[in-house]
Amino acid sequence: MPSGRVTATQPFRSASSPPPPWLLGFLALHLGCQLLLLVPWLSAGRVFIRMAAFGASLLLLFVVPRNRAAYAPTRTLAIAVVTLLTFELLHPDTSMVAGVAAVALNFAILGPIFWVPSTNVTMATFQRLVTVLWLFYTASAVLGVLQSYFPGHFQPPLSSIIAGHGRGQVLSLQIRLASGERVFRPMGLTDIPGGAAYGGLYAILLGTGIVLLPKPPFSGARILAVGGMVAGMMCLYLCQVRSIMVMVGVCTIALLGLLLVSGRGSRLLGLLAAVGVVIPGAFILAVSLGGRAVTDRLSTLVEADPGTVYYAHRGHFLTTTINEYLPQFPLGAGLGRWGMISSYFGSSSGSLWAEIQWTAWLFDGGLPLVLIYFAAVVVASRGCLKVALRRISGDDPALSLWGAVVVAYDVGALALCFNYPVFAGTSGIEFWLLNTALLCAAQDSDRRLLLSRVAV
Repeated sequence: MPSGRVTATQPFRSASSPPPPWLLGFLALHLGCQLLLLVPWLSAGRVFIRMAAFGASLLLLFVVPRNRAAYAPTRTLAIAVVTLLTFELLHPDTSMVAGVAAVALNFAILGPIFWVPSTNVTMATFQRLVTVLWLFYTASAVLGVLQSYFPGHFQPPLSSIIAGHGRGQVLSLQIRLASGERVFRPMGLTDIPGGAAYGGLYAILLGTGIVLLPKPPFSGARILAVGGMVAGMMCLYLCQVRSIMVMVGVCTIALLGLLLVSGRGSRLLGLLAAVGVVIPGAFILAVSLGGRAVTDRLSTLVEADPGTVYYAHRGHFLTTTINEYLPQFPLGAGLGRWGMISSYFGSSSGSLWAEIQWTAWLFDGGLPLVLIYFAAVVVASRGCLKVALRRISGDDPALSLWGAVVVAYDVGALALCFNYPVFAGTSGIEFWLLNTALLCAAQDSDRRLLLSRVAV
């Protein structure tokens, strides 16, 4: 079967069955932890709040009832990643506490690969999962726009870590609006200036899926999706996170290509129409609000050819990784030496700096980890691509459309690996959650189709 292993002995769930509590319960906790970070009097427990979502992923490995027939195509590669990181604990430069924390973090990020298949995901469950994510991130994007429209209002407290960087660093995270007033880049439902950009990305990408669906999840969803896409694009313009802007462009091109290849002409025209409205409309609104702060930042993306622009802003990190770090750390530099794990559990004397995902993988496990983790991402994306390129009959007409959206998201995530460590935090969990849930929903659809043929 195109979506992975399918067996007739696996539990069968009706598409109308209530979703299992584990998947949506984890998502609620995952998003709830992000909201708790905005509560000022909980700032002292920030580390524990951040750990809660990752700890929940590890906990579900033990509490979700096992289904031996359930299977994710990336499981073998995920086991190889965790095994390699465990051996890296023996590296002489690994601090044991920081090293164990790094292994646990990566295991938690990969966790959905192991426990999501046992939750018996149906298409209805996947649709609920995506709808909750879409609504949450659309709310973040809308709030980000309101923070610029009404300076000083709807503003969450600034992260204590950001505030501790000094006045000069804090001021660099502000923009000057067309009115002349200085404000932080939209935070949305985060405490980091520019953090609303991630909400903008999801509002656009998942909103596109809602627009393309033959049957939206609720009445008025398409109108809300288009409005959320406009707010999301405005957020990107105002946040000035160029990497996310590029990711949106890459995702859109990939989605257009998939719709074209799969012969969905009407969906393709619908997406082109939506893009034709959202991009210029959001730009006009953003410029009227942000003025030159928007246009000046965007102009840096076209100041030279793409290779030159990338190298000037982020490409030198990749060059340094290949030319300096790879010969120095071919088998890894030891665990827990970079990022928040180093800050929380490591020693500052031996810390390293990883600005992009390729550097992070190299530090943690050398070239073997780079190759294995990249292979896992490719295998997951390939499985979703097979779902995207097929026609689903019966009660799952939207599955292949969501497959195309997830593939577009995967392409964008790979592109972002050249910009920051995508698979080192919540974005990594969401990547594996979406991909694994989609593949499991496709397996459930295959089982249902198989059973219907046997019955006939």
